Amino acid sequence: MTCRNQQAILFFVKYPTAGHVKTRLAKTLGDQAAARVYRQLAGQNYSILRACGQTDLIVFFDPPEDHDKIQQWLPSADEYLPQQGDDLGQRLTSAFAWAFAQGYKRVAAYGSDTLHLTTAIAQQGFALLNEIDVVIGPAKDGGYYLIGLSANHPQVFVNISWSTSDVLAQTYHIITKLKLKYQSVSVLEDLDEIKSGSMHEIL
Repeated sequence: MTCRNQQAILFFVKYPTAGHVKTRLAKTLGDQAAARVYRQLAGQNYSILRACGQTDLIVFFDPPEDHDKIQQWLPSADEYLPQQGDDLGQRLTSAFAWAFAQGYKRVAAYGSDTLHLTTAIAQQGFALLNEIDVVIGPAKDGGYYLIGLSANHPQVFVNISWSTSDVLAQTYHIITKLKLKYQSVSVLEDLDEIKSGSMHEIL
């Protein structure tokens, strides 16, 4: 594809099939309700990130066979690409490599299940990437909902204990070891941490 802008958002999303998304949440809400809540929140976050000006929006989706359904659900992205890799680290590595190969100068990856995400946070992240190497959006569970880079640094995604509370700390350690300049933005929480009684926050 041809870059329309110098910065890109990589939106990581799963198609909301009951029983295949938000399995932790489904233990309390049930498969159908968890998928329905995830669909609502991911759609909201997609709209929020689409509003970030002068930015190409790339949807990295899973599973690969759901391309058409993803495009109908989340229309008008600049590109739709299947996620590549066996774990999140490999998928992020592949996506960032693709983006920088296209010529983007600032690239930020977002999860799709973050609560209270705003367009202002996305814009702040890109503004920071004009001056520093890495931007992190910490999640309350010890992971992150946003990671932005001003150049390709695949080492940032190596030797991380994905899906654990150690992800953020390990990432900071690697960034520091690589002597990269970084800054964090707002701490947010993801859908897995929300109790069933708090669903009104997103429904």
